[in-house]
Amino acid sequence: MSEERDRLFFRNYSIVIGLLAVMIVVFFVMARMIGIDEEAYAAQRAEKIAENTKPEGEVRIAGEVEAEPVAAAETAPAAGAGEAPADVGKRVYSGLCFSCHGTGLPGIPQLGDAVAWTDRIAAGDALLYEHALNGFTGSSGIMMPPRGGNPALSDDEVKAAVDYMVMNSQ
Repeated sequence: MSEERDRLFFRNYSIVIGLLAVMIVVFFVMARMIGIDEEAYAAQRAEKIAENTKPEGEVRIAGEVEAEPVAAAETAPAAGAGEAPADVGKRVYSGLCFSCHGTGLPGIPQLGDAVAWTDRIAAGDALLYEHALNGFTGSSGIMMPPRGGNPALSDDEVKAAVDYMVMNSQ
C-alpha cells in the first residue's frame, strides 16, 4: 500500500509541477505579447523630456541689435561674406562667446572688464588667437574649448570675435 501511495503522490506532484511550468510559460508569452514596446516608449519619453527642457525664451540685452545665431551663419555660407570684421566679431560673440565672457563666470575675462584683459592684451594678439582657436585652460581651471566649442567657425570668425572682445575691453 505504501508503494501505491508513493506512486500516487509522485503522479500528483508531477502534475502540479507540470501545470506550474505551463503557467509560467503562458505568463511569459503573454507578457511578451502585451508588454511595452521599448523603442516606442523611449521615443515617447524623449519627446516628453525635450518638451520639458525646451527654453522658455531668449535673452536679449537692451539697446543691442538682435544678433543672428551662429548656427544660422553655418548653414548659409554667404551670410558672413559681406559683413565687416567688427560685425562678424559681434555676431560670433553674441551667439557663442557671450555664454562665458558675458555672464560673469569667475576667472573668465568678461567683455568690458579692462583690468581682466590688460595682461591678456599685453601678451599679444597671436597668443589670444592661439588660445581661442586651440583651446586653453587658465588659472581658474575652467577650460575654454577650441573655437569656443563650435568647430564649424572659421579661423577668421574666431579671430574677429577675439578682436571684438579686445576692442570692447580696453
